[in-house]
Amino acid sequence: MVPEFGFSHSSWFPSYPHHPHLFYGQWRFRNGDDRLSKPLIGDSGRIYACSEATLFAFENNGSIAWLLPLTFKCNMANAPVHGGRGKIYLIAENRVLQINIMKIGTSEPTINVLFDPGQGERGDEIIGIAVSTLYSSVIINVKNRGLFAYSMRGQLLWSTGPVLDQYGYRQGCWKIVSDCFFASAPVTVQCEASIYILNTEGELYSMWFRSPQLTWIQDSFDKVYTITPGNNGLLYVTVPEKSLDLGLNVSSGNVLWQTSTGPLSSAESSPVVDSYGQVLLLYLQI
Repeated sequence: MVPEFGFSHSSWFPSYPHHPHLFYGQWRFRNGDDRLSKPLIGDSGRIYACSEATLFAFENNGSIAWLLPLTFKCNMANAPVHGGRGKIYLIAENRVLQINIMKIGTSEPTINVLFDPGQGERGDEIIGIAVSTLYSSVIINVKNRGLFAYSMRGQLLWSTGPVLDQYGYRQGCWKIVSDCFFASAPVTVQCEASIYILNTEGELYSMWFRSPQLTWIQDSFDKVYTITPGNNGLLYVTVPEKSLDLGLNVSSGNVLWQTSTGPLSSAESSPVVDSYGQVLLLYLQI
């Protein structure tokens, strides 16, 4: 059972008295009927998370600021992504939704479907998304299909698979081409114009945001690992099988340092990096 959060009434409630589903939202969390997705912590300190087909915003004291019913069920493994100017992007089933939180409680549309598989199409799994407010674009990784870059208005800018032809040379999926695809959520680093992503063979790509041009590729870590943006000129690589944490130069892909962290708490472990570049990694003490 999910632990009781002890939500209290937010100042949002008196302004919108005709929303009985808000109280139901409190009840179902207290009774453990639903679980929350990975959370997004906004600039104002509010916490955003999904449960089934509902997006919740929590105040930092645990009260519900608002909730927004969605037409599609959220991807619980992926946190909502901050999109700047009061916008949040999230994966719901095989779609990417754009939420304009500034329009909640108004007569204007709050939810826009930025990406969907097309009418009558089942669509493939969306592995992850990244948003660049600098370039006003959203990068979407669709399993078995590749990367798709969309403007925030929903216009397709470019797309690419994991095998790139650059300067007459094949780049990516060097060991095997069949059954090789992008396998991680795309990652961005603040003030950098690049996307970082892994494929199923453990190769790490750095590509431009504006076009699918490769800047560098690394394949010397392992087949399974996680990548975390440092927002300080570094990209952090965590290799669970080897209990290693490495710091890469985002511009060149060169390893600047590496350290042994001890047994990690899970195979999906990745560090938490604050705005000063300090790293926190959870590991098991034996």
